[in-house]
Amino acid sequence: MQELELLLKVAQLYYEQGLTQNEIAKKLFISRSNISRLLTQAREAGIVEIKVHYPFERKRRIEVEFNRRFHLEEIRIVDLGSRSGFELYTATTKLAATYLNLQLNNDSVLAITCGNSVCGMVHELRPKGYLPGMQVVPMMGSVDNSNIILEGHYLVRQIADIYGCRQSAIMAPFRVDDAIMCENLKKRPAIRASLDLAESATIMCTGIGCEAQKGYLTEQEDSFFECGAVGYIAGYYFDKYGSIMEFPELYDRLVCAGRKMFKIPIRCAIVADEKKAQATLAALRGGLINSLITNSVVATKMIELDNDENGLDYCSE
Repeated sequence: MQELELLLKVAQLYYEQGLTQNEIAKKLFISRSNISRLLTQAREAGIVEIKVHYPFERKRRIEVEFNRRFHLEEIRIVDLGSRSGFELYTATTKLAATYLNLQLNNDSVLAITCGNSVCGMVHELRPKGYLPGMQVVPMMGSVDNSNIILEGHYLVRQIADIYGCRQSAIMAPFRVDDAIMCENLKKRPAIRASLDLAESATIMCTGIGCEAQKGYLTEQEDSFFECGAVGYIAGYYFDKYGSIMEFPELYDRLVCAGRKMFKIPIRCAIVADEKKAQATLAALRGGLINSLITNSVVATKMIELDNDENGLDYCSE
């Protein structure tokens, strides 16, 4: 009976209250490996029954059209009809978490950026078990952000806890005052090792920045967008064709993975906001990303923009 009560308690904390396995272990003074075992026993004993409910359908027709136009590794579009706001964000990040869970295995090296979409995806992750051989690493140093849960290093720790995997850190700010300081930081063995790991990752998950939602470098962004930039990924600004624009005065001061990141086999963007449609379209055109998780509102806007620029006609309905 005591064992049954323990299984019930662990299951409630994990599935109903949303605590991580590490948090449960600390709360109940039990090792994390035992928490994983108890959750497995709870499922086998019928205490926990896992069912996947999809509140929204995927927009298959537009997915086919995206593949035809952009030859993607993966495209997933959740159909939200006329819904907006928080529902768009939640449904998109849940879909991204489902996709990522299917992609990761014990040999994966996951590199992530930061921001709302990546944060939402991380908090929706519900893996079946640990992947102790997996590694997770940030793409960049620490960004000045008053909201710590959007910070890449925080998200890396969360993912490592969720999957029971190894984590790496970049113990430096994302942007420094001068190029020499930046170069010296990137030569430090621990930082260099993390940057190399990020560049050789098997999968990258990122959000996409745009002019409408200013991000890392507010005092300089206006001039970059005036020069033709439409968006950025991990500090690299690109034009409407998806070509990286040359801003050495910026890039020489960024502690982040190099342009090799855009050769990572799976480069997945999570985009929930219609304001980012133009930037996302450009990133697809330039091959900066090759997988996209989004919603029908963003996807329809992207198709409209592509049609307008190429003189095409396509109805998403």
